[in-house]
Amino acid sequence: MKMSTFIERFAADLTALGKLGGPELDQAVARLLPTLEPVLRSRLLEAFSEVALELKGQIPGATIEAKLNGDDLELIHALDEKPVSETPADLNARVTLRLPEDLKSRIEAAASNEGVSLNTWFLKVGERGSHQMKIGGRQLKGKGKS
Repeated sequence: MKMSTFIERFAADLTALGKLGGPELDQAVARLLPTLEPVLRSRLLEAFSEVALELKGQIPGATIEAKLNGDDLELIHALDEKPVSETPADLNARVTLRLPEDLKSRIEAAASNEGVSLNTWFLKVGERGSHQMKIGGRQLKGKGKS
């Protein structure tokens, strides 16, 4: 996401509020705005870093960090790949799954591309997709890129 977009919106909001306060406040806001940009950039990065830290604590085996690349602020997410155990003693649950043929073919291709068995592929995907997290009382679900 572009930091400049948020800073421009904040500046527009502050300018509109300054106009409501009359000419003196409008002039004070106009003088203050140029000095706020570096402070806002720093605070946005700080906020995203705290979000990344909170998320990292809620996702076992995850590495999450806030990164500033020019004007782009990004949350980088990666799961620490741990080996999936396929020893018979560990695999004691069985699931029967019915799939459309085209989906089955795509799943088999994905497993083949990763160089793992279909069973290992399902275990890895199930492990990745079985985590949920909450931030500020809101629950996040879904997929992410790493």
